[in-house]
Amino acid sequence: MSYSASHRLREIRIIGGFLDGVAYQFSDKLNCIIGARGTGKTSILEFTRYALNAMPLNPASRRQIETLVESNLDGGRIEVTIETREGLPYIVSRSAGEPPIVLTPDHQATGLNFSPALFRLDVFSQNEIENIAGKAMSQLALLETFNQETLSELNSKIDQTRKTLEANTAAELPLRKRIGELADSISVLPGLTDRLKEFAAVNTEDAAILNKAHEQKSIRDRENHYIAALTGIYSDAAAKVKALKDVIGQQLLWHRQEGLESGVNFALLQQMQAELGTCNTALNSSLDGMLDTLRASYQRHEGMKQELALKHQQADIEFRQLIEKRHEEQTKSAERMKLEKDRNRLLAQQNELAEAKRKQELLQRERIAYLQTLSELLDERFNKRQEIVNRINAALMPNIRVSIQQFGNRETYQGLLADGLKGCQIQHRLVAGKLAELISPAKLSTLIREGNEKQLIDTSGINQNQAKAVMQALRNEEFLARLEIVDMPDWPMIELSDYGNYKTTETLSTGQKCNTILPILLLDSDRPLLIDQPEDNLDNGFVHKTIVESVLAVKNNRQLVFVTHNPNIPVLGDAERILVLESNGKVGHVRNCGSVDRCKADIVSLLEGGEDAFKKRKERYSY
Repeated sequence: MSYSASHRLREIRIIGGFLDGVAYQFSDKLNCIIGARGTGKTSILEFTRYALNAMPLNPASRRQIETLVESNLDGGRIEVTIETREGLPYIVSRSAGEPPIVLTPDHQATGLNFSPALFRLDVFSQNEIENIAGKAMSQLALLETFNQETLSELNSKIDQTRKTLEANTAAELPLRKRIGELADSISVLPGLTDRLKEFAAVNTEDAAILNKAHEQKSIRDRENHYIAALTGIYSDAAAKVKALKDVIGQQLLWHRQEGLESGVNFALLQQMQAELGTCNTALNSSLDGMLDTLRASYQRHEGMKQELALKHQQADIEFRQLIEKRHEEQTKSAERMKLEKDRNRLLAQQNELAEAKRKQELLQRERIAYLQTLSELLDERFNKRQEIVNRINAALMPNIRVSIQQFGNRETYQGLLADGLKGCQIQHRLVAGKLAELISPAKLSTLIREGNEKQLIDTSGINQNQAKAVMQALRNEEFLARLEIVDMPDWPMIELSDYGNYKTTETLSTGQKCNTILPILLLDSDRPLLIDQPEDNLDNGFVHKTIVESVLAVKNNRQLVFVTHNPNIPVLGDAERILVLESNGKVGHVRNCGSVDRCKADIVSLLEGGEDAFKKRKERYSY
């Protein structure tokens, strides 16, 4: 088979349901599906969409299509033969409620999972074009279809980076809290240290001996803190290893084989379960080896710990004897030892504080790097979208003009600010609107962290009372972390030239909206384009001038499939293949199939109102 630079639909075959037995071989160029209402034209398009999993993102629209497929397929199956742009042929088979199955051309299983990476097409159900015109996010999704692979990958990277930043915040916030607690706790350390210095202030030979003894006593106490920390490492490591013991076996208990014994694949299922059991045994053996290593090391550690404890005991006896010889020092010694213990506890906390700060600094450096990555990805995505906008404008201006504003949709950002300011004695929605409109999230978070009320007022135009409320309400690290990564989608604008005046889609009539979106859909692409009744809400003049001209311009490079009631599309578009459907009310079937010449009588009958009506119009118009 010759190499194809575009994805191609080759055939659709219906097994079961209303269209049982219907088969249609697609032309590489323009295909038109015609017939009276209720003959299954829309079903052909939606079956194709469903089989190839090209479903709309809107949940309500998705459910509507799923209901239509389930009802009209009636337990049957759809088979769509495709050819990828690499020239690889496959059959995609799907039943209602089941995932697509990818087969070879001779109906053998391939083991492939169907995904858009294998085959893509653009499908627009009835009225979907009008819906695109009314929703900015739908227009953004439309723009992305022109470079779907690259933008899908970028969107995935952006989502993952945001999740990484959320995880970074989740790890940093408890550290921040612990750092505050530790800082408060050790704040008394300087005063305690000063009191201990007073005990050592006497400059005599006897005092020097006592000071040295107390110093060593203090060090022994700190050594005990250190040993306790080291012992804790063993406990923590052992607990983590034990938690992994029998992890597979425990899960296998929840996956029973009852009811599967009579299946032809039961022996293979048993092998798969046995493989997991073998893996579980091997893992447990490895984990037991790790635990043995920990135990052996712990025993050696305990031996050294006992050796040290013996040295501590002997030193403590000597220390006590030294103090007891100096009766006047005993009272001071008890107080001094208590202070030393408190100081050692605080020094341990000081070490913990330093480690916590080190971890926090590492997380903060990582956050800065991830924020930079996120910014770069967002810029790269915008640049790709801008390239698409430039391409569309090059093809369709001056009739249609497209633009895109980076971070133009601030609805989520404004909502986050409004929620954060709720409860303040200010007009929180009004203030949130001003902040979202005039200050970027990154800049706002910086101003709040710095407490820079003046610049906040100068930049946003809010008053001093409002600025103080903003600073007080939003100065929360968890909120500021969310603020830094809040999603602000790019904002597309598609405009139609109305006698030289550009109008945005939301201000247009239904027909004008379709006039604006359809030419964009009909631009050249490597994906088949399927549209249900593209002529809806359009006058015949536009159909002839715009749709037909666009069809003629792209059909040599892009496969087109239209469900239509308008004769101009198949006739003036010179459709290479037409599918004519009819129905007896119970089932639909193919009445005719072929070129415009072969289906001429059906076109006249179904789309022109019949031969008599066609001739009378010709006579009336004096043509």
